[in-house]
Amino acid sequence: MQTEKSQRRIVDASLLRAIVDQFVERPAHPVGDIKQFERLALGLIGIVDAESVARIARPLCFHPETPPAIFPRLLEKGGACAELAIEFSPELPRAGMLAAAQQGSPALACALAKRKDLDREVVDALAQRGEPEVLRALAANWSAHLDAAARRALVQAARDDLTLARILLDRDDRAIEPEALFLAASGLERTGIILNACRRALSGGLSETARADMIFSRRLENAAARRDRDAMATLLADALECRKERARAIVSDSGGEALALALAALGIDPEAAIRIFLCADPAISHDTDRVRALVALVRSTPQRAAMQIVSAAAGAMRAERDAQRRLTRDDVLAGGPGWRRATTRIAAEPVRKIDQSA
Repeated sequence: MQTEKSQRRIVDASLLRAIVDQFVERPAHPVGDIKQFERLALGLIGIVDAESVARIARPLCFHPETPPAIFPRLLEKGGACAELAIEFSPELPRAGMLAAAQQGSPALACALAKRKDLDREVVDALAQRGEPEVLRALAANWSAHLDAAARRALVQAARDDLTLARILLDRDDRAIEPEALFLAASGLERTGIILNACRRALSGGLSETARADMIFSRRLENAAARRDRDAMATLLADALECRKERARAIVSDSGGEALALALAALGIDPEAAIRIFLCADPAISHDTDRVRALVALVRSTPQRAAMQIVSAAAGAMRAERDAQRRLTRDDVLAGGPGWRRATTRIAAEPVRKIDQSA
């Protein structure tokens, strides 16, 4: 009996595939043929399993004469069929889109994020979700307009998701400041980010460089000498007031530019920076030219510019805990009160911290 049911399902799926293939082969059909196809397809969709239906019916989503009734039936079928309906239905009600964006499963939200007709409210609802696949799909949808709130949410998530950060960089959206996406940037893009930050920093005039206290510098050097990346991440996270995972990403950056900028922002002496890089991963420490280039970056980057990039890339726990307390962009570029307080800590204090915005 079970074998007969299995064979029947196979036959039904084959029949559905046959009529779908026949339908999509021709760009146009007589009205009578469309109605006949609709009647047969709706009946077979109801009895074939959802995974098979989704696989077979997908070509219908791109045919201009697919009967509109197909999409509600796919939505009712659920699973992968519902994802197809959410993504491709030409007449999906706005209320349904908003409900899927706010309360739908990650799979449905991901499918919705790929649509070309998303309005602002739906985009904002999707951007507030925490699932990486949903945010990546939304960022990769170039038809979706990202307002300030959506951009802010995506950039915040991209600090912990390099794939999302890379997608945002590829959007080439001038409204998205690339500093926060520095870790996902290519070498050429990193050079542009650094040059732009230096240009902005120097346009405000030269400012006095604040040096890190010796205790913190020695602790960082000792951790590097032990090749203790966890200890280095802990020290940087405390100094930069960011999550340890983000500090670890800076330490683990294969190019080394992120760590070089962090050292410049914290006021680490270039000689100490040399010793730190010589104890870095072999890809850096065994490449003399690379070490020289990174030390030159520490020496030449204005502290204000380095702090701007690092604070944007690492974020700040304080700002994330309290969204109302944010430094303005002018405060960051001009070296606002928080930065001044951080640079005037007494030498006996083990870590010099930077107040920064998320």
